[in-house]
Amino acid sequence: MSWLMTVLGCFVGLVALAEFGMFWLPHGDRDPGWYLRWLTFAGVGLFGLGLVVGSIVAPRNPKRAGIILLALLPITAFCLAYPESGFLVWHADGGGWFETPLPLTAIGLTALFFIPFVAPLFTLHQKKRAAIVFAVAALVAAPVFLHSRWTTVLVPRLLGFSGPFLLFGAFWLGTHKLGWPTLLQHRRLVVARRVAGIVVMSLLVLCLDVAMTLGLAALGSSLFSGDCIGKPPITHPESPRHAVFTARVIFVGRSIEALTRDAGLRSLAAYDRRVGDWAIGVVRERFWGVPSHWPHLVLMTNFIYWEGETYFIDGSRGNGFLTRMLPIVGAGINCSRSRPAQYAVVDLRVLREAPPASGTRLIGYVERPEAFTGIFGTPTEPNFVAGARIDVTGPTGTKTITTDQTGIYQLDGLPPGDYTLRLAGPDNQVESFSNEQTSPARVHLESGLRECDLLWNGLVQGQVKCAFPR
Repeated sequence: MSWLMTVLGCFVGLVALAEFGMFWLPHGDRDPGWYLRWLTFAGVGLFGLGLVVGSIVAPRNPKRAGIILLALLPITAFCLAYPESGFLVWHADGGGWFETPLPLTAIGLTALFFIPFVAPLFTLHQKKRAAIVFAVAALVAAPVFLHSRWTTVLVPRLLGFSGPFLLFGAFWLGTHKLGWPTLLQHRRLVVARRVAGIVVMSLLVLCLDVAMTLGLAALGSSLFSGDCIGKPPITHPESPRHAVFTARVIFVGRSIEALTRDAGLRSLAAYDRRVGDWAIGVVRERFWGVPSHWPHLVLMTNFIYWEGETYFIDGSRGNGFLTRMLPIVGAGINCSRSRPAQYAVVDLRVLREAPPASGTRLIGYVERPEAFTGIFGTPTEPNFVAGARIDVTGPTGTKTITTDQTGIYQLDGLPPGDYTLRLAGPDNQVESFSNEQTSPARVHLESGLRECDLLWNGLVQGQVKCAFPR
């Protein structure tokens, strides 16, 4: 039983420390309740650290482990319970805000809640006196809780977050009182050896914490994306966390969401063992956001990955206390440029070449139609068309450009303005592929990049995708 509680305490503590390392750091005070996020951040850290330290100390000294856990219980419970304790208050105009008790009020109520349980600890050897102290403290606290409107939202959360520490703390104090033998023999060590042991144990906990953080990041991968209309080709970092690189997938896995929550994602498990929604990849080409001190291996999430394929990743690194330092990148399923590398030819060309010295750049590729495979389909080699003609008509007249051997066309030095693009097939037979977009395409070039699609639906069929300054 003691070994079971030791292992369970370490595991739960490491999970909490991993959540602590993934917690978004609440920098800034723009939000009126910004300090509440700091309390949650501190509470998660104390919860994980307390359970890990207590479980490490317990095999040699159960009494000390119980004291550590029970001593941290009130502070940890307050930090976790207070930020979520409140009411949603509505304005007359239909708006509202989440109202929590004032910090001093919450601290006072928390103290009154724990005093009846803490005070008797000082008189444990005299059971009658301990019972009297508990009764007096409870009688003092009861009227306050009966008249406080915060009781219903604060007390249940204090009870809930006190449970784990109370369970483990009471267990270890109980084993000491019952005289259970310790799991490991207590040894007297010189100061140097004791310090070395603490350092080694701290490094071991850190390594286990990193492994747990990587595991939780992978299992928490998601294919959810917000409403968006796509994203233009990227030319510069969008934020300090923005990461752009290519990587070859060497291992794939499936998240909890893919296996349990969504019927469409559960099909991953039955579709093919080589596909998953998170992967470990070997970095091939770095553009930005991938620090040089990172290893070549990177954990990629939030996308559909096939083992053995190379992907162009336009993602975001974690902003957590620990994840910002680990090689974890969320690719993004819809609202990013992430895709198999063979389909990222325009993105790679834009990133590898310097921008035009003057004017704007028109760049894209021509591809023949192919069978639709869906999001879970195996990535195939695109059938790019070399030598396809595109007529570009604008303020300076009409220019005809052709795709190179890789199927890419490019025209630099265009002045801003309105342009017409016509993909020319045999006898110039080009039709529209939808009611909204027709051929020729009419676009307005300014600064930035935009993408448009045309379908070749004549004697020679194909598709052109162009990215050009807007």
